[in-house]
Amino acid sequence: MKPTPVLLITICLFCNCLLPAQDSLLIQALEKNRYGLTLENESLSGAGADLLQAEAADNQFLLIGESHGLAEIPKFTAALFRQITAQGYRYFATETGPFTAELLEGWAQTPQFMDQLKEHLRQYPWSIPFYYWQEEAVMLHQIVSRQKQQGPVVWGLDQEFAGSPRMLLPKLLDYAMDEKGATVIRSYADQAQKGFATTIENGNPAGMFFYSTSADDFARIRSAINDDPRGQRLLSELEESWEIYSKYFQRQGYASNRQRAEMMKRHFWEYYRVAKQNGDQPKVLIKLGSNHTYRGANGLNVFDIGNFVNELASIERTGSFHLYVIGKQGTQNAYNPFTDESAKQQPYDARNYLDRIDIGPLLEASLEGAWTLFDLRPLRPLLFNKTLKELDPALEKLIWSYDAFLVIPEVHASLNIDE
Repeated sequence: MKPTPVLLITICLFCNCLLPAQDSLLIQALEKNRYGLTLENESLSGAGADLLQAEAADNQFLLIGESHGLAEIPKFTAALFRQITAQGYRYFATETGPFTAELLEGWAQTPQFMDQLKEHLRQYPWSIPFYYWQEEAVMLHQIVSRQKQQGPVVWGLDQEFAGSPRMLLPKLLDYAMDEKGATVIRSYADQAQKGFATTIENGNPAGMFFYSTSADDFARIRSAINDDPRGQRLLSELEESWEIYSKYFQRQGYASNRQRAEMMKRHFWEYYRVAKQNGDQPKVLIKLGSNHTYRGANGLNVFDIGNFVNELASIERTGSFHLYVIGKQGTQNAYNPFTDESAKQQPYDARNYLDRIDIGPLLEASLEGAWTLFDLRPLRPLLFNKTLKELDPALEKLIWSYDAFLVIPEVHASLNIDE
């Protein structure tokens, strides 16, 4: 039967009604599973805080996926860690390399932490990621100073930072084979220092050590050091970090991100085994960029550390709780050596920042002017049964991957530590 104009109009009107109905159903489901949360005087309170406290008790790993450069997130993290120590949390995993993490933890064990960090960053600017922001540094100091257990508190999961060779290569002098070897190491340390200065002067990363170095250079450095395991490990960390950055610079983004994720997994496992050998069932708070903390494949189609931790929890018969944290609007610190000063107070809008995920429904359903925690798990049966459908695919992936989503109504740019 040939459709009549009236029938076609009726079908179109019906289809047009479906989308608002779906949006409305999603908003209703979100509103039903939202909780208020307050951060005041370095303490969390409210129904959302109670939910996080309960999940910390029930799970071995708590993961925070964040947008970098927002002052409220490290403040939230410090308050959360302080409160979940009662549930046995003793370790904090962060987005630095392991040798950088060790350096930071050593300073953070002293009252002079901020002064030491500032002095180091004056000598080696951009050698350490994220902790050149005041709020991140204060958070780390609070976390480390409250822990007394054996073994490292701070787990550095990432590659060593692009600007780190200037501070790490000189440490290889302790492992030089002989004076000739020391000369080789000094020459590369000088190369890293001069290359960074050229990069800053020209605004071009081509001068950086990880950009200009080759595999032959690392082989030459390796021949200059002795067999001490620590020196060999430091050089191996630098070499694999170079491999990751090199692939990125050569526009092999997927390969770079995948190798980085595999490195994070190995680092986590090494820390984890040490903690278990100390007679512990390690409970770990993990704070990383949100792409790293997905359960399942992330937005880059990489099975990152978040998925590894989820699988490890399954093996241990425990659990992992994955929390996505964003600001709704405000300012963000996106400053780096290749931007101007205005990037320190860059306008921030979650709808624009997360351009690959339509998080509009979460923003719309959030409490007016208040921190809002959404429990996403009750939405999964609705997705599975097709009660909720026609969602943005990236949003649907987020709901399956993350257990909760925290919206901060207004965020402020992190402050550089020298301000």
